[in-house]
Amino acid sequence: MTKEYMANTRELRRRIRSIKNTSQITKAMQMVAATKMRRAQNQAVSGRPYEENLNFSVGTLLPRVDVTTHPLLSRHPERSEGSQDSDNKQSRDFSHSARNDKSVGVILLSTNKSLCGALNTNLFRVVQQKFGNEKDIKYFSLGLKGRNFVVRTGKTLEADFESPETVALREARQISNLVRNAFLEGSVKEVYLAFPDFVSTLRQEPKIVKLLPIDPSVISNDSERSPDLSNKLSRDSSQARNDNGIEFLFEPNVDELLDFVLVHHIETQIYQALLETKASEHSARMMAMQNATENAKELVEDLNLTYNQTRQAAITNELLEITTAGAAME
Repeated sequence: MTKEYMANTRELRRRIRSIKNTSQITKAMQMVAATKMRRAQNQAVSGRPYEENLNFSVGTLLPRVDVTTHPLLSRHPERSEGSQDSDNKQSRDFSHSARNDKSVGVILLSTNKSLCGALNTNLFRVVQQKFGNEKDIKYFSLGLKGRNFVVRTGKTLEADFESPETVALREARQISNLVRNAFLEGSVKEVYLAFPDFVSTLRQEPKIVKLLPIDPSVISNDSERSPDLSNKLSRDSSQARNDNGIEFLFEPNVDELLDFVLVHHIETQIYQALLETKASEHSARMMAMQNATENAKELVEDLNLTYNQTRQAAITNELLEITTAGAAME
């Protein structure tokens, strides 16, 4: 009886000590994630007004150009054989007219590390639901978890980028240049951006947005909800006035400005998605570590109760044995 009691109490003390050490680690990770979370949240929230203003600017330019002639806005329309010879120059400018209609590109933004709850799992589930039936799909991943997901599902990994601790516009430009060239060359017919969108510290939602070709109707709807930009006028010749009576000046002209703004629009979308991903990662990790710490404390309390009950039962049994032995000797 004594040996069994000692074995039980020894095992309980070992488990209690192990769980306490684990709770100290999760508490430290929670504090680190909280510090990083505040910085990442500020960056993500601060970047949203710029993206909205950029959408407003693009929405102001689009009504003044022929959207069917820009390769980033729409695919080149189908042409008859009789018009093929007369459109040689145009076909060189819009090489994606011969695009493979079965290929789809997906920029998958994920984390490098685990211990962030179901953040990556929820994202991969949504991606699988949307693109699981696609036969020809090319992934452009950023983050170790996303790369492992692509390899595990047997899909084509076109490119993989390292997920830096600090988000910079340089990474967004690299990804933008790669997917934009793939789109213009005809390697993919569409490009989507999949990332965990930061809603709040307690809520991160998987989000998939269409990056290419750019949908003018979506930008126009977004521009209607954008803030007033009357204090942000340009400085030159081409002049226009929008529905709110705000005067805009385009320099050097609308077409050349649109080329620059559309490329910057793609880069900004990717950059903002990187910020949202980083904020979501640290928020999810902080909450996961907080829950782990609380669960460890509850488990320690339960084990302490079990330890005390085991110890009390052993003492009671020893007292009964002593009492029984004394009564037998009388």
